[in-house]
Amino acid sequence: MGSWNNKSIDSTKSNIKSNKLNRSLKGVVSEYQCCVDFSKQGKWVFKAIDPQSPCDLITLDVDGKIDLIDVKTNTYRKNVKSYRRKIWRIPTAKQKKLGIKILMVDHAND
Repeated sequence: MGSWNNKSIDSTKSNIKSNKLNRSLKGVVSEYQCCVDFSKQGKWVFKAIDPQSPCDLITLDVDGKIDLIDVKTNTYRKNVKSYRRKIWRIPTAKQKKLGIKILMVDHAND
């Protein structure tokens, strides 16, 4: 493990430029929110460790029903001024073949 060489870090200074979540962090938050929601429904949740996996989560209920889920975070077009237009996500050919469901999560205020 590394050493701090007895240097303290000023916690008031940060490299974070704003409180908004970046795209990658929004995706991580969405996945874990889904894990919590599925767990509350009484399902077992398995998270993919391979970043190239066609699905993010696998759920298993007490009856043995398995669902393969790819979690996507809703995104909106910025160049439409009158309203926010959602960018739609569709499953890839591999996801369709494997029966993977797309689950959209919204962070409207983030």
